[in-house]
Formats: sequence, structure tokens, C-alpha cells
Amino acid sequence: MWAKGRFSHMAGFAAKVRELGFSHIEPNALVGPEMLSELLKTKVPVSSIHSPCPVVSSSRGIPATSLSLSSLNLSERLEAISFAKKTIDLAADVSARAIVLHMGEVPIDLSLQDRLHKLYDGGYVQTTEYRDAKEGLIHQRLSSAQSYVDAASKSLRELGEYGRQKGIMLGLETRFYFNEIPNMDEMAGLLDEVSEHVAGYWHDVGHAEVQQQLGFSLHEEWLSRFKDRMVGIHLHDIRGISDHHAPGNGNMNWEMIAKYLPQGIVKVCEIGEWNDEEQTQGVIKFLQKKGILD
Repeated sequence: MWAKGRFSHMAGFAAKVRELGFSHIEPNALVGPEMLSELLKTKVPVSSIHSPCPVVSSSRGIPATSLSLSSLNLSERLEAISFAKKTIDLAADVSARAIVLHMGEVPIDLSLQDRLHKLYDGGYVQTTEYRDAKEGLIHQRLSSAQSYVDAASKSLRELGEYGRQKGIMLGLETRFYFNEIPNMDEMAGLLDEVSEHVAGYWHDVGHAEVQQQLGFSLHEEWLSRFKDRMVGIHLHDIRGISDHHAPGNGNMNWEMIAKYLPQGIVKVCEIGEWNDEEQTQGVIKFLQKKGILD
């Protein structure tokens, strides 16, 4: 993520990764085929891969990232599955431990969701307008979610079997937007669908914190409820509901997070491209000080 638009060639990125003290990288859905080829030639170890990777156009003429594993359109869902399988293949080829999955979304009035975020940023959380927007979102999502969650579950079962054959774990990620799948109860249901040896929970600290800031769910409850199924974590800082800041440059409660992290999980710093190099230089030492890294 941090490499986006920053390096003319991925050899420069790999060198900077090592200089900053990071041991591995996570290619994500911003990485195209040429960029991926350059990355792999550097031989920098790959911890995990954020699906779909590499990103290419789908048969629908839209990026593979726009396809949904929860789509009620069977052809779209099957194509989304096929791209996720290609990511699993890539993970197996480069000896990564896991892939990160977005499981889809529930179609709602996105303008209402945008309105909620603007009200939060404007300091109107305690207003009737904010409460009405929030309740409207909850009602919209609840009234139509089940069929999309069922479709996501079908996708997960197929991908879980494929991942098992390839020896790659699937990490179901906490999502940023309220309409995205899964919410907390949906996460529990999806994880119940598959073996702990096939898929697990991927905690995103920023996404969970945003859900708490907006009043939808508690960050600590995500951690306490799914710590025993956690396979990996995305680490970044937050300011209000703006995430992906370099750790140490925001208001994240790192001490709370450190209490719940199991041994041996994949830990990835998912730092936005707008963070300058100076902000990333102290990240490793900061996370060590907070007990997140050994």
C-alpha cells in the first residue's frame, strides 16, 4: 500500500523495506502484473497477499476488485471466486502463509452512509440527524442482508476447500464500511462454516476502530470474540475515522490491542501512500514498545 506511486521500480521499494526494518511484504489489490513481477524478482519474503492480486480487468470490463464474493449474480460471484483462487495460487507459489479476503457487501443507500461520515467529521454525533442516519443504515442493511451473507458463505466454502488443497489460510477481514460483509455476528457465522485449519479472522485495527467511533460495534469486542480464530492483523493508526496512518501518528489504543494478539499470527503494517518516509521510520520501534511486535 505504501509503495503506491512512490517507487519507479519495486527493487527500490524492496530495498527501502529492508532499510526500515520490515521483514516481509504483503502485495495487495493495488498491485498489477508488472509490479508483481518486479516485486517477486526482488526475493523479498511475502507474508500474506490481499486478494485479489494481481489486479486486472474482469470479463465485465471492471477491475477484479469490484467483483463481489457476496453477489446475487452467479456469474459475477463465480468470477470473484476465480480471482480469489488465483490469489491462493500465487500465495502458494511464493510460500505466503495466508490471503486476506473481503467477503462482499449489502447494497444500501451509500449517500446515507456518506452523510453519516460527514456528520461525524463535522462533530454532529450527538444530534438527532446523526441518530436518524445511523438508524436508517441499520434498518436498510438488516432488511436485505441475509441473501448476500448466504452468497458470501457459499463463496467461502468453495474457497476454503481450494485453500486447504493449496495449504493457504484464508483471513476474513474486519471491514471499514457498515454495509460491508461481515459485521460481527456475520463473522461468527462465516467462521462456523469452515474449519479453523482452513480460514480464520483477520483483524484490521483501523476498520474496527472506525466501527466503534461511528457507534456500530466495539473495537475490543472484535478482538475478544475472535482472538482464538485470528490468523493475521493489519496495523495502522487512526485520527477520527481516517485510518491507514503510520503507527505512532494517531490515537489508536495499542495497549488494548496488544492484550489480545495470539502468538504466531501474521502482522502487516498497512500504511497509506500519503504517509511520508519520516513517518514510517520509527514504526518498528514504536510497535515493539507497545508490545505489538517482539
